[in-house]
Amino acid sequence: MVRLFVEELPSLYACCDVLVRAQDVASAARFQNDKRRREHLAWRRIVRRELGRDVVIDYNDVGAPTVDTPNIYISVAHGADAVAVAIADRRVGVDIESSERNFERARDRYASAEELALSNDERWLCMLWTAKEALYKLYGERGVELLALRVVGYDAETKTMLCSLPDGAKAEVQIERYSGNIVVAVATFCE
Repeated sequence: MVRLFVEELPSLYACCDVLVRAQDVASAARFQNDKRRREHLAWRRIVRRELGRDVVIDYNDVGAPTVDTPNIYISVAHGADAVAVAIADRRVGVDIESSERNFERARDRYASAEELALSNDERWLCMLWTAKEALYKLYGERGVELLALRVVGYDAETKTMLCSLPDGAKAEVQIERYSGNIVVAVATFCE
């Protein structure tokens, strides 16, 4: 079971928000940028709303957020003035991007010729980038080249990508569109 939460970034947080804890405010304070602080608090608020105010949020060895709830995994993304949180009973990766961003400049670093041929959707570069970022989080190892995370098939009707990871594992990525220009990708291992 994977639950996805996508919410617009609030303009500010009230200090009396019952879901935002003191340690959340303290961890957000390390960011110099106000938007980054709001993103940090927004995803933590979603996690606490869904898993309980007292859930312990920590980070693993590669810097990905974790919770102390048994058999529950989270993944977090922010961008396009929104945050996305995936909560699942198995490892999961999520990313969020605006399709208005220019993905052409970095195309050779993340998209193979075979992957480019899978779709003629005008948002394909955005969808592919977002999928690769979600796969990177799912795979969970630093330094993996995005080209090594391969999309080998795409079903345009269900917006599902079939993928192959460097260790031979198979994964799938579900693509969702929100508010017109926001694309969200959720990656899970195939069972």
